[in-house]
Amino acid sequence: MRVLSPLLVLALIAASLFLSSTPVFAMHGSLSGTVTDINTGQPVNNVCVTIGPPVRCATNTKADGTYFVDMAGAPDGLAWDLAFFISGQQKAAFPGTIVNGPTVVNAKIDATGFVTPPACGAPNAATPTATNYMPNITKTLGGPTGWQTPFIVQNSGAVSTTLEVSWYKFADGSCAKRINVTQAPGTSYAYIPNNDSTIADNSQFSVVVKSYGSSVVSVVNEHQGVSDRAEAMSYDGFSAGAKTVFLPNITRRFFGFVTPIIIQNLGAATTTATAQFVSRGGGAPSQSVIRVIDPGKSQFIDPNSTVGLVDGAAYAVTITADQPVAVVVNTHHDESFVAQPVAYSADGIATGATTIYAPYFAKNASRVGVSTAVIQNVGTAAATPSLKFAPLGGGTATTISLGTVNPGNSAAFDPRYTNGNTTQPLCGAIASAGCLADGEYSVEISAGAGSIAAAVSVIGAASAMGYTALTLASPKYFLPNVTRTLGGATGWTTPILLQSATATSATLSWFRFSDGTLVTTQTVPLSPGSGVRVDPRTVPALTDDTQYAVVVAATGGNVAAVVVELANGADNAMIYEGFAQ
Repeated sequence: MRVLSPLLVLALIAASLFLSSTPVFAMHGSLSGTVTDINTGQPVNNVCVTIGPPVRCATNTKADGTYFVDMAGAPDGLAWDLAFFISGQQKAAFPGTIVNGPTVVNAKIDATGFVTPPACGAPNAATPTATNYMPNITKTLGGPTGWQTPFIVQNSGAVSTTLEVSWYKFADGSCAKRINVTQAPGTSYAYIPNNDSTIADNSQFSVVVKSYGSSVVSVVNEHQGVSDRAEAMSYDGFSAGAKTVFLPNITRRFFGFVTPIIIQNLGAATTTATAQFVSRGGGAPSQSVIRVIDPGKSQFIDPNSTVGLVDGAAYAVTITADQPVAVVVNTHHDESFVAQPVAYSADGIATGATTIYAPYFAKNASRVGVSTAVIQNVGTAAATPSLKFAPLGGGTATTISLGTVNPGNSAAFDPRYTNGNTTQPLCGAIASAGCLADGEYSVEISAGAGSIAAAVSVIGAASAMGYTALTLASPKYFLPNVTRTLGGATGWTTPILLQSATATSATLSWFRFSDGTLVTTQTVPLSPGSGVRVDPRTVPALTDDTQYAVVVAATGGNVAAVVVELANGADNAMIYEGFAQ
């Protein structure tokens, strides 16, 4: 997802570059200008200049801050989205710039803290207030249209903070780049790998963000492909690792889906991570898979190539290690022969709870399709989970029991079937015994005294997205990346799904990405036990083609929140979990 964050001054002059009688319209188009630092007035070198769509670096500024792009071959009069990036963060943008002949666009930007360092500088030796880990960050991995992973870091504290952002190479764990960025409370820093000329194409990193001053949260968006083969996924960054991680839904060629696992060692010593695979429904033997991982590095488990796992099987997986680890699961159905490739991503789950929350669940919903919830028993005794479905926006809730789930195992709820059980009769479009009506819901999943975790997917004909159920309802949630028609009318819009555990209302504070300004606050009424959708397009004070960081503060109790990210076309669909405080 590209970041639109216009900061400052545009001087747009469509004029001839030569003193002659030749009219401007007889010349072919070009874009040129100078980029200077608003604080110092000095030229800024190596700024990525993008002209889109698509948004890719067309050129970089020279040492004197100038740039030039020859637009020969493009008809005059077209509108282009012009933007300027430093180290992957957009610092100024001028969407809809009309190019008629030679066109000059000068920009003044805040380059403080973003001048590319000559090398990976020494890290800050002080103890950070908070640390975030992102195990899998890539730039054009696999080729020009391969995987790239923009990430967003939000200041979730009450004071300003300095972020130290470090990129470590997958190949050998060495530091490739390190920068420092200052962020005000509630605001977000965004990074787009494909617009960072300081790192190599076809590269892969783990990223560590150390915050000096305040707590932070982070989210990663993953994109590959173009047109009908575009795919999008999203996962949350990690504030800490865990020595036990639960993965409710791991598959090997299960209706075409496979779920590679990425494990990053966040500890100070080499760790042995053991993944225990338990077949859902008992149709395949259990299997243990071991990975030895050095500190800071990541390793994969690919179910499709793992000896002992069975094609067509689904598993619950428990990973144990003697050092803290972070785990990301990517779910793919995107082989070259698949007409409409789809994918989604989610974090591993560090702890279960007796009650967990799924703010978004669909049965035959327009565009997005059908959800499945896979519940894993992460306790030590058999559990009987029940699912309480409340229609979004209000209505009578329906509770359905899933049946007994043994420790370490999982069970799936598919709303297309009676009682969510694929061995029972199909349901119709309207509600009946054991069947939900078609529609959208928030779900509260409980297991009495048992501890459970869950993965939720939403799969349609041409899209897929997924997330992990939230184990904590809280009076405050942070949402680092919320957008309104980002990239144009068919671009990214990200509705917020708020589920009330006990809260009666919630106040949302919207901070604009470009300058950290608090644009508006809104209060949303809530009914305990149900959920609502907040669509940025319905908030009058917000503007199109703009990106925000949002803070949710509940009144009267606790809420849970996820963000659904949607754009027109192909598999442009993602969900990420909000961050409780």
